[in-house]
Amino acid sequence: MKTSTRKTKAAKTQFGFALGFGDLIGLATELQELRLAPPAVTTGKGTRTGDILGFVRGLRLSARVAYFLRDQISHTECEVSWGHLLDDNDASCSSECDIIIHKRGHHRRWNGTDRPIMDFRFVRAVHAKAVVSCKSMLTSVDAKYPNSLKKFGVKRVFLFAECCKDTHLPRLKKAARKAGYAGLCCLYVIKTRKPGFTRNEKMYRSFSNGVLKAAVEERSQKKT
Repeated sequence: MKTSTRKTKAAKTQFGFALGFGDLIGLATELQELRLAPPAVTTGKGTRTGDILGFVRGLRLSARVAYFLRDQISHTECEVSWGHLLDDNDASCSSECDIIIHKRGHHRRWNGTDRPIMDFRFVRAVHAKAVVSCKSMLTSVDAKYPNSLKKFGVKRVFLFAECCKDTHLPRLKKAARKAGYAGLCCLYVIKTRKPGFTRNEKMYRSFSNGVLKAAVEERSQKKT
C-alpha cells in the first residue's frame, strides 16, 4: 500500500509539473531542434544571408517566457510586459527590460492593438515587482545590469537563458549571485562529454516560485 501511495503521489506531481511547465518544456524542445539544425548561412563581404536575426531570436525567447509567466502569476494583481521603466519624475527611463512583472497598468503603450506586431510598454518603476533579463547562449554574466536597475527601485532581477554548457553552469550561477541576480534559470543545458541536452526541473520551479514570490511580497508590503 505504501509503495502504491508513493507512486500515485509521484504521478500527480509529474502531472502538475507537465501542466504548469509545458510551455517551457515545449520551448526547450523547439530551440534544441533549431540549435541542432540551424539555417544555412552564406557570408559575403559585409553581408550575412540566411541567418535568423539575433534580435528576433532573442525576442522569441523572451516573448515565450513572458507568456509562461503570465499564466504563472495570473491569480495575482500583476501583469507581464516588455518595455522600459520610468523614474519617479517621468524624466528618465531604464535600459530595455525583456520582461517586467508589474502592477497592472502602464504609462504608455507603443503599437499595442488587439493584434499587435509590437507591444512595448513604459511602466512606472514604482509599480515594478521584478525584471527578467533573457539571453541566448549564456557564456558570461552581465554584472552591471542588476545594479543599473537599483536606482529605479527594482529589488529582484532574474536571469533566464536559453542554454549554457554543463561545465559552465556552476561558474555562471556563482557569477549571477555575485552580481546581485535573484536567480538564474537555463531552459536546457548542453552536454559537453557526449552529444545531447538536459533540462533541470528544479531550476524551472525555482524561477517560477521566485517571480511569484516577488509579486506577492511587494503587494503585501504595501498593504502594511
